[in-house]
Amino acid sequence: MRQILLLTLLLSFANSFSAQEKQTNFPIEKNTIYAEAFGQGFCWSLNYDRLLNTDKKVFNSFTAGVVYVPKQIQFGDGSYFGVPVSYNWLFGKKSHHLELGVGITGMAVKSEFGLSTANNFYTYLTPKIGYRFQRPQGGLFLKVTATPMIDLVSFSDQWSNNGSMRISSLFSNVLGLYYPAFPWPGFSIGYTFK
Repeated sequence: MRQILLLTLLLSFANSFSAQEKQTNFPIEKNTIYAEAFGQGFCWSLNYDRLLNTDKKVFNSFTAGVVYVPKQIQFGDGSYFGVPVSYNWLFGKKSHHLELGVGITGMAVKSEFGLSTANNFYTYLTPKIGYRFQRPQGGLFLKVTATPMIDLVSFSDQWSNNGSMRISSLFSNVLGLYYPAFPWPGFSIGYTFK
């Protein structure tokens, strides 16, 4: 009888220790708002990232953002508006992660050249590889990526005094630069929260 009582007490203490241990683990903060220079948004973008599958060894995340570059900034040939989205895989423990991802960005550009005007729409693929600093308990978020841009489809509607025309291309004109693909870096800073 004493042995059963002693065993019951030991099991009770073991359960209370494991319960205390579980309570001291912080839940992983899953939401991040960040600004990115270059990267998927070409110039800059404001993004939201949501961690998924945080109970697995490899985390996943989904990112969506907006890009707006007014003509007054004089970046490129007009006003830019776009939407970058991506799906990411995060490898690593604690705060330091290798990030692999694949994304797509749609970008509309309104350009003016003297007497002619053009509305351009670009869709490009953005695979990425990089380093992500994101603490499980939230706070500062940093990311550096290599994000090549690969043209998928581009449309250009051009108007002038002589009339209008539509030009389309496949795999040959990333953002009007007339390259099928080119390397591009990305630098991000933000904040992770509940």
